[in-house]
Amino acid sequence: MQKNKRAILIGDNTLADWHPLKGPGKELIEILSEFEIVQSEDYDQFREENLKQYDLCISFIDRWKYTMTDEQTCGLLSYICHGGGLLIIHNGIAIQNRYELAQLAGGKFLGHPEEKVLNYKLGASKHIIMEGIESFAVKEEPYRFELDNMIETTMLMEYEDEEKVWPAAWAHGYGYGRVVYLSPGHNIETYLHPEFRKLINRSGLWAAGLL
Repeated sequence: MQKNKRAILIGDNTLADWHPLKGPGKELIEILSEFEIVQSEDYDQFREENLKQYDLCISFIDRWKYTMTDEQTCGLLSYICHGGGLLIIHNGIAIQNRYELAQLAGGKFLGHPEEKVLNYKLGASKHIIMEGIESFAVKEEPYRFELDNMIETTMLMEYEDEEKVWPAAWAHGYGYGRVVYLSPGHNIETYLHPEFRKLINRSGLWAAGLL
């Protein structure tokens, strides 16, 4: 079947600090089956002239000390502002080294304790992404965030740890575009969980304007 929607998945393998794209990349191609997906380790794919040919950009970058260039930063911002979709998974929030992109993402990663089994529960606010998705538990890194209070976002999922409730997934509009962040995704087993697969799929479709 010919696919009429295109997505680009940008990540790292040889230069990855912690999360090589190879394993998750294969699963993401299967999960987001509605899209023809191109994988790339070239951060220049974030430039506007490259992104504009895609309906969805998926960030899985894992070079935490890298700061995006002006051309890459402006390209991604312009793409989203003009109606593009951005799906950020787990370590893909490493785009945050540019404050403009931290705001685009909706929050900044602060660190995490040791991985453990986390119970991801639905957020209080309803969102079309979460239709048909239930709470689930997987062994994951408990990512901690400082949310951007300038962005009006919808919390999709949360988890409880150390007697606190932490944000785990959220979605918001940005200009004419849409952004989703999903914090699970450290272990390959997480991508095999049926609820997380549904969450990725519906997040990608919503970001691309297909839900």
